[in-house]
Amino acid sequence: MDYKDYYKILGVDKSATQQEIKKAYRKKAAKYHPDKNPDDSTAETKFKEVGEAYEVLKDPEKRKLYDRAGSDWKQYQQGGSRGGGGFDWNEYARQQGTRQRVNVDYGDIFGDQSAGRGGASSGSPFSSFFETLFGGGGFQQQQTSRSTKKRSPSRSGGDTAANVTLPLKDLFTDTTKTFRINGDKVKIKIPGGIEDGKKLKLKGRGSKSDFGVSTGDLYLKINVDIPENIERKGKDVYQDVDIDLYTALLGGEIIVPTLNGKLKLNIPEETENGKLFKFSGRGLPAMNNGGKKGNYYVRCNVKLPKNLSSREKKLLKELADIRKN
Repeated sequence: MDYKDYYKILGVDKSATQQEIKKAYRKKAAKYHPDKNPDDSTAETKFKEVGEAYEVLKDPEKRKLYDRAGSDWKQYQQGGSRGGGGFDWNEYARQQGTRQRVNVDYGDIFGDQSAGRGGASSGSPFSSFFETLFGGGGFQQQQTSRSTKKRSPSRSGGDTAANVTLPLKDLFTDTTKTFRINGDKVKIKIPGGIEDGKKLKLKGRGSKSDFGVSTGDLYLKINVDIPENIERKGKDVYQDVDIDLYTALLGGEIIVPTLNGKLKLNIPEETENGKLFKFSGRGLPAMNNGGKKGNYYVRCNVKLPKNLSSREKKLLKELADIRKN
């Protein structure tokens, strides 16, 4: 099996921060997502590699082990000997193997609407390099533990967790999303205004029992994807919009494409940089509460003109002279 450079796969440096790694993962996952490349098997392979790389680099412990082993990972695996720096690979692998295999972030690994993809029913989504380095099936969706004794069959399945990413624009009203869970398509109602990090419980959708009698529950952790020019403060939303210098000075009307539809904004004369305009009741609703909605704020950023012509420079100089008098 070949060594996999997870940093290269995500396109980040080894000194990258967790935020940079997460941002790179989302960009790559969106690019190679199977739904966007239905007939491209190469894209699907790259999509899985991106998910595998993120699974390692997002976790400080896994990332530390990976950085220590690197391309010499076989040395850390063989013979129970300690590698450089006194690191005991076998001891680490043993500890990993005895942990309960719950809370697998399949949604985070395999995309926004892929909870359950790559679970026990479809085989491990990870490469042989990953499984060898991190203890084999320690990331399956079943609640088990490794032991030298024969494991007793479980009569009830274990609870499972998955991350699901939703764009902020979808949260201005209640919405229904379709997810593929354990091979089945399931429609789930997402309440409008749900906050980042909240969990939704799907009863009976967890890992299956050995006897097939009952199943555990599935907990979907919601991650809200917020665009770079948007800020969320509770139910209120702030959006940055660029306006040119002349509109700021002379006033005018602009159309703002917000997350909640297009808004007509009248810019008064001599509008200062950073000026906030408030649209009452156009923000997010309170989760599971039909009360008053938040507000939507548009923040104007005045952009200075560039690449001025000689005539423009002359006129601006004349204006400057007038202002001095």
